[in-house]
Amino acid sequence: MPEGNRTDITEHLKKDQPPEAPGFDRTKIRKGLIIFILLTVTALTAIFLKTHTGDTLNALKNFNLGYLAIVLLLSSIDMCLGAFRNHIYFMKLVPEMKFMVSFRANLANIFMGAVTPSQSAGGPAQMYIYYRAGVSVGKSLSVSLLNLLGTLIFFIVAAVLALSVLGDTFSRTMHSLIIFCFIVFVTELIVVVLIVLRPGLFLKFATWLAKKLCSWVPRFEYSIHKITDRIITEVTAYRDSCRLFITEHPYILILSIFLTWVLYLNKFILAYFIMLGLGSSGHFVQVLAIQTLVLFICYFSPSPGASGVAELSIAALMASVMSTDTLSVFTLLQRFFLLYIPVILGAIVVFRAAGSSLKQKKPPT
Repeated sequence: MPEGNRTDITEHLKKDQPPEAPGFDRTKIRKGLIIFILLTVTALTAIFLKTHTGDTLNALKNFNLGYLAIVLLLSSIDMCLGAFRNHIYFMKLVPEMKFMVSFRANLANIFMGAVTPSQSAGGPAQMYIYYRAGVSVGKSLSVSLLNLLGTLIFFIVAAVLALSVLGDTFSRTMHSLIIFCFIVFVTELIVVVLIVLRPGLFLKFATWLAKKLCSWVPRFEYSIHKITDRIITEVTAYRDSCRLFITEHPYILILSIFLTWVLYLNKFILAYFIMLGLGSSGHFVQVLAIQTLVLFICYFSPSPGASGVAELSIAALMASVMSTDTLSVFTLLQRFFLLYIPVILGAIVVFRAAGSSLKQKKPPT
């Protein structure tokens, strides 16, 4: 990227004005949201029809208000922790940035992850919100990947601990699914570690590819160099940011991994209090282990926001510690407080950003 572009981004940050960037595709977002809602409603309906009794709706009506207050608090903490886990990096990278930027970016991540397969658009949505605040793609990418590294480490370790707690509680099919997920997580961890530790390999590849393309299509040499320079600039920013936290400030990386454990334990404890609010009294450690495996199975689910897969997995795994008549209510409440609330808030963030982007593209009147 030419030096002038770097200055432009810096000036935007000083003026608190976002640089111009491509917006969100509202049509694709709506389609993903419709699929997410349809799969969710279908799964919840199927669980209700299979497990409901005369006491099912009474369980929802009689939910303990004291536990409801605790669950609401834990849900708020969940959203704040997700944002703070990002923000600790930006406190070093961009000291001027306010926490609310990270809060909005985290909500955008959750929403776009919920409406795209395998949460594929969550990371780009988060980076887009940061980009609008004046942060380079390379820097925000480094934060996303370092947090992903902490998440993968957490799930691999936590899944092993969960299986040791639960033993042979599950069917052979469920064990096979968990083993498959374990292989996926380990593979992803290896890839992320290589990307974090050896970004120079990508720089060499980009330079080599640019030379080849220029020799093949010399007519587009200027455009190829322009795109390559931008990629190299962002990858360099990414490399420098990773190096900053790995070699100069490793305590931030360690704190991020610690916050990842706190973040997910908070999610599992929230589920436990929902269960208590419904009048069930499962073993605390056992419930945490089950919730670990639920998210472990759903993390790379191909459906938008793991819709369908998550609801069915929650009901199937929690059936060992809860009465059948409360499974559908528990599943609904668990997803509502951990996903549906941040998805609703994230939708507001994303559609506002999309509207703002459209206004930026209109010619001056």
